[in-house]
Amino acid sequence: MRSGRVRHVIASDIKRGPLNRARETAEEYGINTGLELVLADGISHLKPQSVDAIIIAGMGGETIARILAEASWITEGKNTLILQPMTKTEELIRWLSINDMSVSDATLAEDEGEIYLILLVEPGKARPSACELYVPRVLVEQQDPLLKEYLNRLIRRITFAVEGIKSSKDPGKNDRLKHLETALKGLMNMRGEIEACQP
Repeated sequence: MRSGRVRHVIASDIKRGPLNRARETAEEYGINTGLELVLADGISHLKPQSVDAIIIAGMGGETIARILAEASWITEGKNTLILQPMTKTEELIRWLSINDMSVSDATLAEDEGEIYLILLVEPGKARPSACELYVPRVLVEQQDPLLKEYLNRLIRRITFAVEGIKSSKDPGKNDRLKHLETALKGLMNMRGEIEACQP
């Protein structure tokens, strides 16, 4: 808004506290017009033609998927979608795939030691592999500078999960274990690709 690239923003949250902080931040940066603050759960209160781009950030992938599912018009593909899942990326990307939407671009951003995945989503059929549910292929193609560390962290986390499932007595663990082991192998291959391209 300060750059003039965006004239109007609708900022929504399910709680008043974040909206109040958004108002304070806007005032701090001299944004006095063009910001509409709405107390709402998700985006179902919006009309598709009322927005060009939708950014959903700072929550779990399963919550983002639920928000998208509750706005049935979202799969028509008339709005740019920028999504930033904090956890459960695989659930979000799986939902997108089932609903004929795909990750067309992605990037990683680091803040205070954490690495965050940001996705640009467009209409399109895609059938991501097990590892691509966690790391979109485009990140490998672009040689994202944060990707190797991001992969290392994912591999550690999934390895820990695999070890936990193996020691579990849950009779239904086999499908989950097979998925995670397949994803882990693919992520290790991705890391190998990245290392092979580095000097």
